[in-house]
Amino acid sequence: MQFVFNAIKNMFLDLYSMVRGFTYGFLLVGLFILVVGALIYGVLYLKNIVL
Repeated sequence: MQFVFNAIKNMFLDLYSMVRGFTYGFLLVGLFILVVGALIYGVLYLKNIVL
């Protein structure tokens, strides 16, 4: 019985860590896209002001 309880507990802990990793990766990719978009917008805006 203890083996079954530990197996189920470990399964839920693994699932929890996978969900946390997925959300962290999703936020990191979103932040990367936001920063790259802001850099591209800033470069094009400055290029438009200079020319």
